[in-house]
Amino acid sequence: MSAFHRIPVLIVTGFLGAGKTTFLNWLIRTHRHLKLALVENEFGTISIDRELVVGVRSENIYDLSNGCICCSISNEFAITLLDLADQAGNIDYLLIETTGVADLSNVIRPFFTEKDMMDRFIYQGSICLVDALNDDEQLKGNEQQMQIILSDLLLINKSNEVGEEKLAELERLLLAYNSSAKLQRTEFGQADDFKLELFGEEVRGIIEKKLARPVMFRRIESKKYTTFTHKFEGELNLARFQHWFYYFAAISQLDIYRIKGVLFPENSIDKVIVQSVGGTVSYSPGSMITPGEEKMNTLVFIGKAIDSDRIVSELEEYLSEESF
Repeated sequence: MSAFHRIPVLIVTGFLGAGKTTFLNWLIRTHRHLKLALVENEFGTISIDRELVVGVRSENIYDLSNGCICCSISNEFAITLLDLADQAGNIDYLLIETTGVADLSNVIRPFFTEKDMMDRFIYQGSICLVDALNDDEQLKGNEQQMQIILSDLLLINKSNEVGEEKLAELERLLLAYNSSAKLQRTEFGQADDFKLELFGEEVRGIIEKKLARPVMFRRIESKKYTTFTHKFEGELNLARFQHWFYYFAAISQLDIYRIKGVLFPENSIDKVIVQSVGGTVSYSPGSMITPGEEKMNTLVFIGKAIDSDRIVSELEEYLSEESF
């Protein structure tokens, strides 16, 4: 167990011009009781966002220039964050703003795969800002689609500038990409009632609540992405599941972008939330199992070329007594 204070991490991503910096300004302004650090990246050699973001001391703002965070992820990004953790003192929360074309899976991955990062930080989730005015064009980009798929909260910004019919259609489309995310309409980047300290807990609660519903996903027309939900009843041997899931997520990362699930372990009073992004895996406590509650384990897979029959067959065989 690390002796370090683990710093909670929130990633803010989204379309170019969707309002990420405006949202961050609002977030910082409404959380003055917390000591926040901000890491941002942008194109070019001169930082502009440093001048746009207010409320965070300049020594706690780290800029990564000359390309996306994902281009420097294994070197500059991790080194910068570890340096921040060493120098900035007891940070209550770390905010990371990505460029509009960032590969979000590569930004998330180090928090689950690099020991030093896992010792110093704890990933809480991602927020994606969607531009309600320009979604038609921007949703054509693979990076933007992946940002939606991998995020936990989708903020539909500039919602006051389009009609209700357009907003409803956009919400249906976003839910087709990521049904387990929470959607919220915003104006000028202001997410009413958002509490940074509660975000990680709310993410787990939303996942659990949505995965309990009978119908999980709407299939989208694009052939780029498919979704598959697998449910199986009863308590499971968590150690066996983890052994299988770690291997499965690693070898399937090119075809399966995200996996979310709620599990009912043996001899446990609490459910377990499992998530995987880009082959990385995390587990976190879920809610308490109530007396008489149906113990229905649920896994949702989002990706391309998902072989659902193989997944079900492998999992059932691995969890059976005979396979050990």
